Amino acid sequence: MQVRTWFGIFTLDKDRIANVELFPRDIDSITKRYEDSSLLRGKVAGIDLRDLAVKYGFVESYDEYDRLLHEFNIALAKRQISQAVTPDRRIIAAVEAIDDIDETGNILGERLKEWYMLNFNETPLKGEELARHIINMKSTEKADLKPMQSLAASLIGLHGTRISIEEYLIENMPALAPNLTNITGHILGARFLSLTGSLERLASMPSSTVQVIGAGNALFKHLKGKAPSPKHGLIFRHPLVNTAPKWQRGKIARALASKISLAARYDCYSGELKESLLIDLKAKVKYIKKRATKYGKS
Repeated sequence: MQVRTWFGIFTLDKDRIANVELFPRDIDSITKRYEDSSLLRGKVAGIDLRDLAVKYGFVESYDEYDRLLHEFNIALAKRQISQAVTPDRRIIAAVEAIDDIDETGNILGERLKEWYMLNFNETPLKGEELARHIINMKSTEKADLKPMQSLAASLIGLHGTRISIEEYLIENMPALAPNLTNITGHILGARFLSLTGSLERLASMPSSTVQVIGAGNALFKHLKGKAPSPKHGLIFRHPLVNTAPKWQRGKIARALASKISLAARYDCYSGELKESLLIDLKAKVKYIKKRATKYGKS
């Protein structure tokens, strides 16, 4: 029997240590050799790891052992952090930033319009259009114009930042998930990654789960018997679903969820674009609409 520790491998014969393989006393080398099953603390054959390290000459003292273990833990944490920063995590950070900007922009836009109407007349303008109008206004006796222009400039800056982040998604989503992007578009595809946590998790989900991702509140009400089973969640944002008549949305959402699930698997395990997924999806949706028309609904 072998017991792997962070600094070496101990071969046991019953309760006795029969052989010891010590690793080179180099933090980088030890970190590369580390496995999740390796012991960082504890005992082997009833002997504490610190005592074993000194006994078999890995270190000369307990102080040296503690120092090396501390350095190893820092190096291991850095490696785990670097491995956690994957391309899909960067995509998720970008799309979540877009969602935060949208929420903040909507709040600031409403506040700016309300402030404008308190000082001037009613206006049909809103959002960035109103902000640019305020920026271009000439000096007046209204004391609020200057701070309003400052708020308007912030709103325009947010809009510019959103465009920049969206360009990042346009460039990087096809590289990470070409099939998912081809089916859903860059922002909606990134939101699926955000809600599931990673491309690998999305790829592991059945299409029935993909269909209701983002419908947490509706699903919770259904489980409590207060609402029917939800037919769609985030997938409703796809134009094939939200532009369809209500009685077609459930079937189209199922077809779309099936293709999203397949697309994520292709992206996760091969990374090659499979154009037939989108062709098959369009054919399926066309069939659903044709069948609905045939039976008197259009």
